Amino acid sequence: MVKYTEQQNQTVVRSALVDGIVRIEFQKADGTIRKMNATLQESIVPHVDKKKDTKPNTDTCVVWDTDIGAWRSFRWDRLQEIKETNA
Repeated sequence: MVKYTEQQNQTVVRSALVDGIVRIEFQKADGTIRKMNATLQESIVPHVDKKKDTKPNTDTCVVWDTDIGAWRSFRWDRLQEIKETNA
C-alpha cells in the first residue's frame, strides 16, 4: 500500500489534482469510506483569496469536490487510493 504521508507521494497526488479530476478514496473520521471526484485545476475551482496569516495544515489536503461543487479536505494518513479519471 502506498504511504501518502510521505512528501514524495503527496507531491504526485497534488500534481494529478492540478492536472485534472482525480477519484479519491479515504477513510472519514467516523470510519466510513468516502469516495469523491476532486481537483485543484484552476479552470474548474473558484478563485479564493488566501489568508496571509494562516499556516497551512500539512496533515490535510484541501480539494474541490466536483460532484457537489464545494471545498472538502482529507487527511493524508487516511487516504487509501487515488485514480486519475478521463473527465
